[in-house]
Amino acid sequence: MGRAPKRLQNIADRLTRTSWHSGVAMSLYDRATGREYHVGSGALDSRTPYFATGTSKLYTTAILLQLIEEGKVGFDDPFLTYLGRDKKYEELLVREGIDYTDQVTIRHLMSHTSGFGDFFLYKYQARTLKHAIGDGVDTAWTFDEVLQRSRSHGAVAVPGQSPKALYTDTNFHILGRVIETIEGENFGEVLQRRIIDRLGLSSTYLYCDPSDARPINFMSKDREVRVPRTMTSFQADGGIVTTSREALIFIRGFFEGYLFDKRILPHLYQWRPMYFPTEYGIGLMQIKVPWWMSLPHRLNAPPSRLFKSAPRTLGHMGLGGSICLYAPEAGVYISGTVNQLLDPARAVVTSIKMIEDVAYGKCDEELRRGGASLAGPPPAQ
Repeated sequence: MGRAPKRLQNIADRLTRTSWHSGVAMSLYDRATGREYHVGSGALDSRTPYFATGTSKLYTTAILLQLIEEGKVGFDDPFLTYLGRDKKYEELLVREGIDYTDQVTIRHLMSHTSGFGDFFLYKYQARTLKHAIGDGVDTAWTFDEVLQRSRSHGAVAVPGQSPKALYTDTNFHILGRVIETIEGENFGEVLQRRIIDRLGLSSTYLYCDPSDARPINFMSKDREVRVPRTMTSFQADGGIVTTSREALIFIRGFFEGYLFDKRILPHLYQWRPMYFPTEYGIGLMQIKVPWWMSLPHRLNAPPSRLFKSAPRTLGHMGLGGSICLYAPEAGVYISGTVNQLLDPARAVVTSIKMIEDVAYGKCDEELRRGGASLAGPPPAQ
């Protein structure tokens, strides 16, 4: 690939000069110019595998949209329509003595409005991204244990009744099982057939083997942690491994119609507040950073941009600083990771800086001098 534009490279290099970041990788695509930008620093580059974590939910969403398009599943079908009324689902969501489990729909699960408690971070009202994983504690769990933990935690709302999106990994863990039941394959096989093969990806896969040392280890503050048993347990809600290059192909495929009919996308934009400044729709996030939050990184910007809000982005972010986003007004896609468990805001700040640099043309002169890789469209179906 061509030399990374200096301004983008500097953003990544500033992070890896600190003890909290062993590596940063970001890939961007500018629709206005058709140019790709690949930035790597430290132990990461655009071809280094990393854990996609929460951005895996976009891949699960894409598969579900394909199944909806094929008439195999419906947004408003109860999830038990596909999983059956097995005893293990009884009283999974009980609120004020009433069992609402059979009222939880595919839409509720995809939009985080099911009301299920979170199997992973337990106490919802004190939700924090600090977890045993940040201390390097490597544990594993099964699907049945996910259900047991969610039941023990207790319901947090009646399905569909909360004005906010109540984010819980339980929702997408169940959706993964719905996909497996409909398709008669494990989630990794479905992912391979419906996403990876269709887009011609070669370094993206579901992490299933704890002895697999290909993905870069997480950083937790200033130390490296390895939690392979934990990462094999996430599956459809956070278990995908990818690279920034291939995640860029995927996010373009998601929004440009290479995976499903993109006319369904507006139906996903039913936003509910989640945690500021993030909202959740059906299977994806919207991040709208106000001007005052983005002001610190704009102090050297032209006065006309100083008080503008940051570009709106759609997509997903995840534990460990992974991002997979599209800024529709700016016309820029970005994917990658800053690989830090305990600083979730860093990936958002980094992505905003890079999107703005590309959207406002700061890299053009450098690209003319140093060369640019021209991006073709993702492969057609």
